[in-house]
Amino acid sequence: MSEAAPTPLLRVNDLRVQFASGKEMVGAVDGVSFCVDAGCTLGIVGESGCGKSVTALSVMRLLPERGARVASGSVELDGVGNLLALPEERMREIRGDNISMIFQEPMTSLNPVFTVGGQVAEVLRAHRKLSRAEANAQAVEMLRQVGIASPAMRAKSYPHQLSGGMRQRVMIAIALACRPRLMIADEPTTALDVTIQAQILDLIARLQREEGTAVILITHNMGVVAEVAQRVCVMYAGVVVEEADTADLFASPLHPYPQGLLASIPRRRRGPKRREQAPGRPVVGARHDAGQ
Repeated sequence: MSEAAPTPLLRVNDLRVQFASGKEMVGAVDGVSFCVDAGCTLGIVGESGCGKSVTALSVMRLLPERGARVASGSVELDGVGNLLALPEERMREIRGDNISMIFQEPMTSLNPVFTVGGQVAEVLRAHRKLSRAEANAQAVEMLRQVGIASPAMRAKSYPHQLSGGMRQRVMIAIALACRPRLMIADEPTTALDVTIQAQILDLIARLQREEGTAVILITHNMGVVAEVAQRVCVMYAGVVVEEADTADLFASPLHPYPQGLLASIPRRRRGPKRREQAPGRPVVGARHDAGQ
């Protein structure tokens, strides 16, 4: 008898998210489903506005309270249950502990009036009930682990005193401080130069191997996905149009949209190559009556 397949760490099923637009509700995510296994990396790729970040914010229960709603679906975290059905107080306990997120722009995520060491320590005190001295010591150690030189000194710095790459390392330190089972990285290298991008991706991969943390990596960069992800979901207009093992998708994509994405990657070749254009226009989103 064959062994039963392991239970996924995260299972997103038929997620539908809508935003208010005047008197109507516009669908931003339309029936998205995927799974993430423990210790693995899932890449979610697609163009800007396709619903990648909205999906991540829905998993974290961080959608705006006004003007946005999860119309249907479930987000099952192994051992916790459906995150969408939990009371907000319980969800606050889970955020930063079981599941964490690295946001796209550190300067809008880090608090400008608190030191970076204090912000790492705050997470530890909230979820591990440490004393101030213990949390500060662990915060310095986390800054060291993410590759920040002179961590004890840098812990006393404010976000504006750090470079973009160092701020992103602080965000990773905050996300991993409590050793979460799942980390969501939303375009973690977008605003960085290519050298720092490679360093940040290597850092995430190394910490993942050491800690066994599962990762959802949201990006529009197919090269990044090829380097770090085991599986990939391709999103277009709020829908997952294809999901596959990364090697299989790059070798033989089935849907026209990922075919176009891969065809657009620059390659060395003799002579110019004509780019194929997908027929039609992008889907804006399904509209529903606001009262539904």
